[in-house]
Amino acid sequence: MSGLAAAAPAAETTEREAAAMAALEALAGFAASPVLLARLRRAASLVEACDLDHPDVEEPHWAALLDAVTVQETRLYRHPAQCAGVAALLPGRLAAARAEGRKLRILSAGCATGEEAFTLAAMALSATRAVPGAGIEVLGLDLCRPALASAEAGVIHLGMGDPLALVPAADRPWFQDASQNLRLHPSLRRVLQFSRANLLGWSETGFDVVFCRNVLIYLTADARAEVLRRLVASLAPGGILALGPTDRGSPELFPAGEALWTAHE
Repeated sequence: MSGLAAAAPAAETTEREAAAMAALEALAGFAASPVLLARLRRAASLVEACDLDHPDVEEPHWAALLDAVTVQETRLYRHPAQCAGVAALLPGRLAAARAEGRKLRILSAGCATGEEAFTLAAMALSATRAVPGAGIEVLGLDLCRPALASAEAGVIHLGMGDPLALVPAADRPWFQDASQNLRLHPSLRRVLQFSRANLLGWSETGFDVVFCRNVLIYLTADARAEVLRRLVASLAPGGILALGPTDRGSPELFPAGEALWTAHE
């Protein structure tokens, strides 16, 4: 999932920087912060080129600025305990989808360079061993175009340390060839799709599993509530919503702080 790089600003916020942060809040719900300010300063030429009175996700300068202020901190099987919890529920969801004559639909909201979506695809395909004949679709959404291009290319990033460190041994063949080289298995590629989207305005329904982890923390309280509302609305009956440990959800949804929630039937 996309986040904002950590750095501390070195000077007072200028009027244009403040206006740019306000525009990014209106556009995508980003919360003003030293982190965001530092990213804006690294992209000063883009800030100058943007029409701050008319932010637009599709306008080329704004699209480039959004690319610049988001970074992609993600990895395969991040938060293994949560992945294991969802994996245990997948056979039941697969069986229900098969009985309804449809594919299991999974969403990675804020997918960054795709490792979360790759993980979800591998977990779901592994679960089909217990539910033969079940179909799968995995959709990854993000605002950052370079990240999406990497995800679509199926690149597994080295990042910090072994990119397979958190991957269960049984699932490593999804990400390694016979010579132990990193690669995305062709079966994963066939079920994966990626699309550019602003979660603050995105709307779709019918997902059995939705992951949105370490994304909401970078948004304002109002934007977090709106994105969460849209994610809950996107779930099929009985669908599963998984948030990251840094994301603050509604206490009505997560009364004891659990990071998994199941939609009512």
